[in-house]
Order: sequence, then structure tokens, then C-alpha cells
Amino acid sequence: MAQSEQNRRNMANTLIVVVVVLGGFLALAVILSAMFGGLWLDKIFGTKPVFTLALSFAGIPLSIIMMLFVARKTLARLTERYEAEKKKNTN
Repeated sequence: MAQSEQNRRNMANTLIVVVVVLGGFLALAVILSAMFGGLWLDKIFGTKPVFTLALSFAGIPLSIIMMLFVARKTLARLTERYEAEKKKNTN
């Protein structure tokens, strides 16, 4: 039983690291895309900070929503694996 508990903890720790790293990369990608997209639109339309600020502020909630989505999917996978391992150990 101790080995099984240790395996679950290792799996949980690994998934937590994956969620944090993936969430960070997603947030960075969204915010940088919004910033550079805003700069490009400002250059095309001649409006200096309008699109950059608007897209940057819109990118913040979008990155949060994406991080929550990734965290929920990862938690669902972790729960599914935990239940499968629990069922396997009881049989």
C-alpha cells in the first residue's frame, strides 16, 4: 500500500508541475500575441495605443480562462487515473 500511495503522490506532483508550466506558457503566448497583434493593428490604422491596450486587457481574462480549462482537464485525468488504480488495487 505504501508504494501505491507514493506512486499517486508522484503522479500528482508531476501533473501539478505540468499544469503550472503549461498554464504559464499559455498565458505568455496569449499576452504576447495580444500585444503584438495590437501593435500591428495600431500601425495599420494609425491609432497608437488603442488596439494594443484593448487587446492586452482582453488577453488577461482569456489567459486565465485557458489556464482554468487546462487545470480542470488535468484534474479530470488525475481523478480518472486515481479511480482506475484504486479499482485495479481492489481487484
